[in-house]
Amino acid sequence: MGVYLSTPKTEKFSDDGENDRLRYGMSSMQGWRSTMEDAHAAYPDLDNMTSFFGVYDGHGGQAVAKFCAKYLHQQVLKHEAYSAGDIGTSLQKSFLRMDEMMRGQRGWRELAVLGDKIDQVSGFIEELIWSPRSGEANKNFDDWSSEEGPHSDFHGPNAGSTACVAIIRNKQLIVANAGDSRCVISRKGQAYNLSKDHKPDLELEKDRILKAGGFIQVGRVNGSLNLARAIGDAEFKQNKTLPAERQIVTAFPDINTVELCDDDEFLVLACDGIWDCMSSQQLVDYVREQLTSENKLSAICERVFERCLAPTAGGEGCDNMTMILVQFKKPVGLGSSEEQQQQPLTDETVTIDKSASGSGSGVTDQTATVDKSASGSGS
Repeated sequence: MGVYLSTPKTEKFSDDGENDRLRYGMSSMQGWRSTMEDAHAAYPDLDNMTSFFGVYDGHGGQAVAKFCAKYLHQQVLKHEAYSAGDIGTSLQKSFLRMDEMMRGQRGWRELAVLGDKIDQVSGFIEELIWSPRSGEANKNFDDWSSEEGPHSDFHGPNAGSTACVAIIRNKQLIVANAGDSRCVISRKGQAYNLSKDHKPDLELEKDRILKAGGFIQVGRVNGSLNLARAIGDAEFKQNKTLPAERQIVTAFPDINTVELCDDDEFLVLACDGIWDCMSSQQLVDYVREQLTSENKLSAICERVFERCLAPTAGGEGCDNMTMILVQFKKPVGLGSSEEQQQQPLTDETVTIDKSASGSGSGVTDQTATVDKSASGSGS
């Protein structure tokens, strides 16, 4: 579904960066879609030992994806659980916090600015007054004080966004996901899915949707949304008797924690515009092939887009495309992978936290496992 252009917009917006632990490249392209609704964030130095990467695939407009790209990493860094070393909990709380922050007058105004629904002059002024600079990830936290105004009763946007985030601290990788963007790691050339695509027909998602009073029609929540989890989409989160984790659509993410080893080569985060066209293993194979001759990681992302772009409008290869490629630098002085205590990645799907399925509560960081779709066709 979607409105297409007569010719695709193939201009790519790319960036590269690195620190002493990793290097990354990222790119985005509008493609055949009439608007660009993806957003992304990259903070290789969220703090002095932590890196943050995120992709956000918006629907119904660009504002929610841009809101997440602007504020999600700040909320993670700000949460008390993060300071205590519990990154998984800080991620889960921060995903849910996005929905809270987008309500009321303050949320409405911020979304209006990000979505360009008010004139550029006043939008620019409000940006200067209210918004922390994107480069200041760990400074000048906004306490998100409430505002009074004509939109004080705003219940949140009906537009929404996926969110797939990877945090790397020392040798630990923590992935949080809500929606159908995906994170994949290459370990010795084998693709392992570190997130699960949250589609409505998955049993655990279906169970929550039905218990919250929703229904599934032609693979879509209430006949309209083809995702079971997302930030935003307030119309699906109006059951006052249920917590945020158990609404028809929830922003509550799965958390997957991996101990990195010397066999781990690179990480890919990408929106479904890529996964619709390539399986996880196909993408890993292609990136490894490109790395033999191309050192600029954003250029590899751009080539993936060119490979996926459809020749005509309609069907696969017509969506917005966003991809972040993170390559791990090999630590000096580490032994071979055989000498390390390597965490196995088994051939099972990622375990779902039952607190988002309507059948329990509690948070458990689970070990990384491979989704069997990693070697099959894309979702």
